[in-house]
Amino acid sequence: MSPSRRRRRASAAWEGRPTISVATLPGRGLYARHLGHPEGVDAVHRPTVGISGTARRGSGFTSTWLRANLDTIDVVHVQGLHPGQDPRDVARAAAVVRASGTPLVVTAYHLTDPAGGDARAYAAQLDALVPVADSVVTLTEPAAREIGQRWGVDATVLPHPHVVDFVRMRQERQRRQGRLRVGVHLAALQLPIDPVRLITGLTIAVRELDEAQLAAHVHETVLDPGSSSYGGARLREVDRLVRGVGGTVYVHRPFSDSQLWDHLLGLDVSVVPGLYGSHSVWPEACADLGTQSLLPAGTHATAQQPCLTYSADGDATALARSFGKALRTAQETSPWRVDPEQRSAERVRVAEALRTLYERLLGLDRR
Repeated sequence: MSPSRRRRRASAAWEGRPTISVATLPGRGLYARHLGHPEGVDAVHRPTVGISGTARRGSGFTSTWLRANLDTIDVVHVQGLHPGQDPRDVARAAAVVRASGTPLVVTAYHLTDPAGGDARAYAAQLDALVPVADSVVTLTEPAAREIGQRWGVDATVLPHPHVVDFVRMRQERQRRQGRLRVGVHLAALQLPIDPVRLITGLTIAVRELDEAQLAAHVHETVLDPGSSSYGGARLREVDRLVRGVGGTVYVHRPFSDSQLWDHLLGLDVSVVPGLYGSHSVWPEACADLGTQSLLPAGTHATAQQPCLTYSADGDATALARSFGKALRTAQETSPWRVDPEQRSAERVRVAEALRTLYERLLGLDRR
């Protein structure tokens, strides 16, 4: 931070450490909630960000919100932007933060649009934000290299904290008996890959493996003719393919976090059908629960945790070969599960690293 800029002092001390108030934008997701010390002793306060009006679905990183709230904030930490936010608005918001002397930290969680929208528009958002940040954080070494190549910025790599609660993380898994339990979540069938092509390749692989049981999950909006995700014909084709190998398609409302964790705990392999964006909670949840994640190759998410990968390129036959190789590996290896104590210690390290970063930017480390 430039010496000419106003330096803020953190608020009153808590447990011997001055409390630092950080506007985490947005602040409602699992990632943001698990950045703090599990026992709260990092003395970092992340106030709930109240957003009203047309910005309710946004990140809160707007010049209007910032002007109204910066007086009560020590650090602004942006972890995501609304995919539809105008890059000029992002630039104006960043300028407001910089002009106030408040440190601006950016976590580059997604380097491509997590909504699968306009790639150029999302890149323009990042162009307006990443180069002007006082510090940039990301989750994996490959992402840090990309950030360096795109913006000439050295990013700090801090791992994604756990997503599953520690109680469920310690829950015993059912031992694998007989067939490999394979699950795939197709959500609303609006994926980076054609869901019918993906299921065609996956069912060929399952049939050839013989000792595998497939379950596919689809959100119920696919059956609603009034929904933008209506896809009755595609769902019927997916159902035909899955039933053809003795599997089942489940149509339901989106899982809550708790329902998803319980579901993943009952799988041996979770197939992730393409990813928008760069990183994901999915490999973290699978690592927490001892389920092998099968991710598309070429995404930074594969560097988050040990995982299996498949190539999404080519036709259904090529997909089947790639899936078959990964599923055979899953069948022949023991499932890996992260140790809860190591996960807890990792979360402490992440919390303390962020605390140290905030202190440095605020000048508190020079006292």
